[in-house]
Amino acid sequence: MKKYYFVGGPKKGHEKEFFQRLAKLGGSPAGWTIFPHAGKDGKALHIVETSEMADILNHLGHFTDIYERSEIVEVVEKPV
Repeated sequence: MKKYYFVGGPKKGHEKEFFQRLAKLGGSPAGWTIFPHAGKDGKALHIVETSEMADILNHLGHFTDIYERSEIVEVVEKPV
């Protein structure tokens, strides 16, 4: 499994629609950990464990018109 992170959230005014679509999909996929910003700006840090970045892009594809995000970055952990 690989680990990725990005910051994203629904575009302003599309929060309700975003959460409705997300609920229809059954919520966030397995392996996604989401940390909402403390400032409650609608954005959140997403940490995703998945085999391929394409899995992330496929999920986010359901929200293309109402969602914005930063670059998706792969995290490589150093061995201890």
